[in-house]
Amino acid sequence: MHHIPEQIIEPLERINAVYFSDPGRTIELAQGEQLVDQGEECRRVYYVQKGSFAAFRRADSYAGVDLPVESNTRGYEVFRAEAGSYVCVQAFFSRSYRSSNHIVALEDSVVTYVDDTTEVVEPEKYGCFERQFIPVLVHELAARNSRIFTKTSEKEEALRVLQRAEMASSLAQLSAGIAHELNNAVGVLSRRTEFVADSLQEYLEDDDKNNALLFSYGFEDNSFISAQELRSAARYYEREFKLPQEAAKVLAHIFPNTEDGDKLSGRFIRNVKKNYRFWELGHDLRDMRMASKLATGIVRAVKLLGGGNSTREPDTSVEQSVTDALNLLHNKLKRVSVTTHFAPMPGITADITELVQVWSNIIKNACDAMEHGGTEAPAIRITGECCHVQGVQLLPTEYVSVTIANNGPAIDEENLNKIFNPNFTTKKLGLDFGLGLGLAIVRRVVDSYNGTIEVRSNDQETSFTINLPTTQFNGNA
Repeated sequence: MHHIPEQIIEPLERINAVYFSDPGRTIELAQGEQLVDQGEECRRVYYVQKGSFAAFRRADSYAGVDLPVESNTRGYEVFRAEAGSYVCVQAFFSRSYRSSNHIVALEDSVVTYVDDTTEVVEPEKYGCFERQFIPVLVHELAARNSRIFTKTSEKEEALRVLQRAEMASSLAQLSAGIAHELNNAVGVLSRRTEFVADSLQEYLEDDDKNNALLFSYGFEDNSFISAQELRSAARYYEREFKLPQEAAKVLAHIFPNTEDGDKLSGRFIRNVKKNYRFWELGHDLRDMRMASKLATGIVRAVKLLGGGNSTREPDTSVEQSVTDALNLLHNKLKRVSVTTHFAPMPGITADITELVQVWSNIIKNACDAMEHGGTEAPAIRITGECCHVQGVQLLPTEYVSVTIANNGPAIDEENLNKIFNPNFTTKKLGLDFGLGLGLAIVRRVVDSYNGTIEVRSNDQETSFTINLPTTQFNGNA
């Protein structure tokens, strides 16, 4: 079940009651009956009241992405819609009015609909039709996000089986299949996230400038704030502004920098719990945007493992890539003390998605090790600096060095030489390297940069040090 942001549940209930309760716009379909056909004109948005539907795409390609050939004459299954879902949202609100899928009832089902003749209800209070239906768009974005990562999980399990069977030669072919299935969906997720964000920003600008600013703060927030920093800011606000504890926590999330908080108006502070939902909505959409980037990174990383290429840009910030990885893993890090310290470092020629994949794999493994190992006060320390290697001919001499250390259980010496092998895992130590591909991908990425990895582990600390050259070396210099 996909997550629906709490702030859109009430608007959805209103939309369903106002727009999807007309018996005259209710359709009953028997199992196997078609709702819409691919390519058919579709000027309706359907709400599934009962039953479920499957969407198929019969074309050999869509939006330039080749699709796998299926024996099912209906075509390639794109998604399923259960009761409480909306269908044909993209076709309607993009004004293409063409269904990109063939949609069939999987069981006896009931739908209601609105179309382009539906009258707008209470526009003076709730805005135009499109604005009223923004919660529906957010709902479907969340649903798409859930489907993408369900598919990713299924493919990861398939990869696990293949690796255990030592079928490494199939990895490139499988990665291509993953890309075929995910690239289009990820692209839609990314585009619709930006569309919804722009629509909400425009609406809020017209409604309340303060709420629009809060939404923007949440959507553009690229910083990582540790749990310790949040607690410190909350205590400050509780003390300085005489706020209840819960209100102080809310304010700390929005303005972890207390210098910014000191500039706030008394009116805003008094209404902080009410205003928080706009920051949170922006933050949720930011997470969805980052999740789509992560899905793209997974595809690229697996393709790289199978011998694929990446796109690397100059002046890529290593520090920002670490921050992005921490944000992607913020749920795993809620009970972990994270400290970071970066000395001045130059940008490097790199694909930031690849770097995020490297750091997130190492950090996730550290979290798993500390959790399963029963570490009482789990902590991760991340440092970065620019270093020089002297006396090594035909190799770059300037490197960006990032160390990720944790206080979890030590890795046995015999396993230190195995952890980068595909399909390696050990549960005896509480370490689970997922598919057995996480650190193998790390190794492959680092090697492709002519970088190095150093691993040290004892009873006090386990550390991974990644050294990446500041300039790419092609072997001819």
